[in-house]
Amino acid sequence: MSDIDEIQELQEPSQPKTQPYSEKFKLFMTNHWKNILIGGLAEIIIIVFAFMLTFILAKQPACETVTTSIFHTSTLPSTLTYASSSYSTKPDKSSIATSTTLKPKTLPVTTTSNSLSTHTKLDTTSISATFATMPTPVSGNLTCASGFTYVGNKCWKLVTVQKNRADADQACFSLGGSTLFSIRNDQDNQAVLEFLKDQHVENLWTGLNCVGINPFTCTWDVKSGTTSAYNNFADGYPNNMAGGCIYYKTTGTQAGQWSSGSCNEIMSFVCELPATIYDSTCKYNYNNYCYTPYDQLQISSDAQSICASSGSNLATIHSANENRFFMGIFPSFSMIALGGVALSGDKVIWYDGTPSTYTNIRTLTRGNCILLSNDVGRWDGYKCMIDRAKFICKRRIIGK
Repeated sequence: MSDIDEIQELQEPSQPKTQPYSEKFKLFMTNHWKNILIGGLAEIIIIVFAFMLTFILAKQPACETVTTSIFHTSTLPSTLTYASSSYSTKPDKSSIATSTTLKPKTLPVTTTSNSLSTHTKLDTTSISATFATMPTPVSGNLTCASGFTYVGNKCWKLVTVQKNRADADQACFSLGGSTLFSIRNDQDNQAVLEFLKDQHVENLWTGLNCVGINPFTCTWDVKSGTTSAYNNFADGYPNNMAGGCIYYKTTGTQAGQWSSGSCNEIMSFVCELPATIYDSTCKYNYNNYCYTPYDQLQISSDAQSICASSGSNLATIHSANENRFFMGIFPSFSMIALGGVALSGDKVIWYDGTPSTYTNIRTLTRGNCILLSNDVGRWDGYKCMIDRAKFICKRRIIGK
């Protein structure tokens, strides 16, 4: 080799060696194996925990068979005893020792009757949240809450005292969690006129709100539907210049038609609940389910076990209307455990295996079991195995 060739060979830079992918993978695993192992174990624990809560804790006897135990269906007399605290993070039994006795207010009423029903006319600005024993069936095995009238598979109650829209809605809520009435088809619309015969009321607040002038996009209260399938607005309505609250005309040539008005106007109203299957043993009867409240403060799994012992499940909620009813069972400012685990803000696994069709979650920062705050109706997360709360058992009513 010549001197020139040696110089050229020394001047040529050496090419770096390419590291095989297998070596890179081995190096990555060596440096990060602990993090990978911890992450994998965490995923497995979460999946196993959700499986246990959903399929093991929810095991129960058939609803038709009530197991004898120290826990039984509450008859709930007119004087109710409530724990002084509805939510506790203490794991000891002292959290349920103190109690207070609350007596519902009795309000003066006057009663008027017509060919359809007996209506209670309220003469105060406050309506007590009372749940009377269900009357005997009014249609087959269906019934309505005390004071309500069965009309076309619904239960209606006329309140002739005049209120603005917001106060009328609150009055209905105090009557068993009911809502201002809705009209979903022409049969409903005609039934209102028959229901009001000889009652001498001019206009009625409905549970409908409109933004704008499109008659097909108005919304029924608690987001329970729109007017896309049916409406009966008078010509020129809805009219957002007149107001966004909708009322039902009961007299004149426009009787049965709907108009817009200011929400501050005062008028009579009709409250609505779904008809339900009759059950003489059930005080809180809603839409074919019986709800039994317990003042005991329990962790989620123990509450579910108590419910299962009587053929029930820790209560689930599947609609905004049911959420509204649920809020009225305990006194205000109570935290009530629900029978499920929230995987996210819009996904809940219910212990009874029913699908997640409705959620109202506000925050999950504390945990993944769910509490309902009955003063606002929103759901919050809590620690499943530490935090304790009041609870409600829910049982399907089987028709005879």
